[in-house]
Amino acid sequence: MQDALLSGDPETNDVRVTIVWIDMLADDSANAAASAKRMFDDGRVTQFHDQQRIAGKAFARSLGWPAGTAWDVYMFYESAAVWDDAPPAPAAWAHQLAGHPHADASRYRRGEALVEELRRLAGESEQPSG
Repeated sequence: MQDALLSGDPETNDVRVTIVWIDMLADDSANAAASAKRMFDDGRVTQFHDQQRIAGKAFARSLGWPAGTAWDVYMFYESAAVWDDAPPAPAAWAHQLAGHPHADASRYRRGEALVEELRRLAGESEQPSG
């Protein structure tokens, strides 16, 4: 995933990535999140641990889900997106949640298909609007 989004020179690739590690599975924990953080050694990446799923629930609402927690979701925002008390709706998104009751099945990707979709979505979000 890192190569799909953070390739190229950080001086010219203006992408910013925020990763929220959310405790969803039995092995998820603050220690697991701290260990996973080491995979992303890039100044354009900011990471948080969300043990109580607060951000995950807010992101679910921004996707229009009536309930639940957004996790294993990749969301893209325009640089002009306004972040107030809640996250805005993303400009584009993809997920790895097979069979999730609220996640749009047409946005489901895994493995190389996910990497290719992330590259495509990142490329679209870099285009000037209007």
